Amino acid sequence: MRRSRRVLQGCAPGHHCRPRARLLYALALAVLSSQAGFGQARVLSAPPEPSLLVITRAWSRESTLGDLRELRTGGDHLELRVWTGYSLTMTTQGVVLRRSAGRWSAFFARVLRCEIQIPRSVGDTASRPTMQRYLADARRQCGTALTDVGPGAQIITTDSLLVERLNVPDSTIESAWTAAVRAGVFELPGRVERNRVIDDPLMYVVELRRGGDYRASVIEHLERPETDADRQIEGVYAAVSHLLPAEVLRQP
Repeated sequence: MRRSRRVLQGCAPGHHCRPRARLLYALALAVLSSQAGFGQARVLSAPPEPSLLVITRAWSRESTLGDLRELRTGGDHLELRVWTGYSLTMTTQGVVLRRSAGRWSAFFARVLRCEIQIPRSVGDTASRPTMQRYLADARRQCGTALTDVGPGAQIITTDSLLVERLNVPDSTIESAWTAAVRAGVFELPGRVERNRVIDDPLMYVVELRRGGDYRASVIEHLERPETDADRQIEGVYAAVSHLLPAEVLRQP
């Protein structure tokens, strides 16, 4: 298991950063960083940027998974990543199905929040090496949210993506892939246009790579599906979630 890190935000004095604000700040940083590289895959479908796909790719890029759009792969490579979460009340996690060189593998990934508080006066004058030490301190407290933020404090926040290989047979992974294809994973649009605003919904982010072709979708979870894409995304999630152990399985 390996952790990857990305700095998200330092908060204003006396304020505890809201998760949504941190996410929007991270999106802005990720958009800028994404412009520096060139994808190796041909993008057939993707949501307009900025979107949750941007920060998801940033998390993956610094982990053992790698950025799926940028990976150099063989022509027979298949990979499906289904992410869920992104709301204020849920942890973001993903299931990865991969076929490389004819062999199947599957992974579970989970985003952890890591944060500490330091005096604002210290943060304003801290050197880069000093800030790196504070980030290391924050990573030692991953998963523990701050509950008592003092006045004049600055919050040092970073994300850590934990990736773990799932111990499941190749045949089971292949069956999950087949079920996802049957559910319509190749037909998902980049996004679904809504005629209303949904307040802090659970989100799905799906990435799909077949050889040199890449597709991605960002779609809200709805209790009552409104479009074919809403029904398809639920079917895709159901197909891959069967690979997860009971203790981490989460139905939306």
